[in-house]
Amino acid sequence: MPTRPRRGSHTVGRHGLVLGGGFAGMLAAHVLTPYVDRVTVVERDVPPDGPGPRRGVPQARHSHLLMGAGARTVEELLPGTLAAWSEAGAHLLSAPGEVAFLTKCGWLPRVRHKEYVVSCGRDPLDWVVRRRVLRDPRVRLLAHTEVEALLGDSARVSGARVVDRGTGRTTEIEADFVVTATGRSSRLESWWEDLGLPAVPHELVDAGTAYATRLFRPDPATHRATPGIVMIANVTGQATGGVLLPIQDGLWTATVIGMRGSEPPTGEDEFFDFAKRLPHPALAELIAEAVPQGPVRGFRRLANRRLRFDRVPRHPEGLVVLGDAACVLNPSHAHGMTVAAFGVAALRDGLRRYGNAPGVAGRVQRATSRAARTAWELSVSDDLRHPTVIGPRPSVATRLQNAYADRVLRTAVTDPAVARSLVDVIALARPTTSLGAPRVLAPALLGRARRPAPGGTGDPLVPRAD
Repeated sequence: MPTRPRRGSHTVGRHGLVLGGGFAGMLAAHVLTPYVDRVTVVERDVPPDGPGPRRGVPQARHSHLLMGAGARTVEELLPGTLAAWSEAGAHLLSAPGEVAFLTKCGWLPRVRHKEYVVSCGRDPLDWVVRRRVLRDPRVRLLAHTEVEALLGDSARVSGARVVDRGTGRTTEIEADFVVTATGRSSRLESWWEDLGLPAVPHELVDAGTAYATRLFRPDPATHRATPGIVMIANVTGQATGGVLLPIQDGLWTATVIGMRGSEPPTGEDEFFDFAKRLPHPALAELIAEAVPQGPVRGFRRLANRRLRFDRVPRHPEGLVVLGDAACVLNPSHAHGMTVAAFGVAALRDGLRRYGNAPGVAGRVQRATSRAARTAWELSVSDDLRHPTVIGPRPSVATRLQNAYADRVLRTAVTDPAVARSLVDVIALARPTTSLGAPRVLAPALLGRARRPAPGGTGDPLVPRAD
């Protein structure tokens, strides 16, 4: 458990309140514990006792990757989590060595690299974090409880008004520090304005991304031999992408991705037909030999949207907004959980540095915005290429960045060093500016690889030569 600092300038009060008991909320509750006497987590659902589904997380039925940078951040915040995830069935896959990435320029070479991703169903990932955080007697979960409003005024948030979803009883919970982690369906903007604050500026980029997902059980030998597969080949196409990932219990999760005007269907036969139209046959051929497990599930309304708290004229004391409540990303880039972890780390760092100093909430909020910047840039710059996207026209700078990104992609499919650098950015381990380093810039501008990729093609249907 975290070591409590001495009572004084680096505490924020006696009671911390976290609204939302998901991934971001539970991590936030954990990092609050050194700075308050107790933490209450308000959750509208009743979380299962084990790694089962939670109604408030519909995206949990679909493929999830936690980038290595996010996993390392969680491990730093809550030591022992990586081992607990592995025990729950998570796969740590080196990238790009054990993950086949198809870009619109071809497959990245599957070469050894220190970077990795965590492949697992969302339910075990959440359950491990929730179970470990709730072991701390200072953290109390108030389940089946809906948030109605924030308490306080435009200068300071002092708690929340909640209602028991079973009895209808309303309660006001006072708190010295409030974290809102109420997810993509958050009513935070309404609560914010009810405090007398001006509306938070927001940005929206919506390419109409849609998912369809089904679980499959391959034979054990195929499961062991098949790499993770991530195909995001061309956002301007119809069947734009697909993902096949190993998860717990010897299963695969297979997701097909389309965009506005080419949304994937949820019928069983139609799902397979859509998979066959993907830019490469790997996913369709592999699931054709596996046993389906359960129905096809769809997911829509996957826009990028962020609240620009860094542009508000004033930020109330005692309130920080984290996770999807602050910034929702197109999940096809698999950055949501990592960005949530980055935001919690920013909360921890702010409390550690500033404690209860005036303005700490605003400082933390701006830090969380900076932590999401690279993921936002990667997601929207790609989505803005789609011909029916809802959002601003790409700026000259964005078009130049995309043109350079295309040169990097073309080089990465044959140059292992560039492929590794590209994966570092995709995995949020390094900023996009790292792609301007000489080791990437020179071969990208020259348009040729330094040396052939060992192991041959990255095609997952072709055995690696090494």
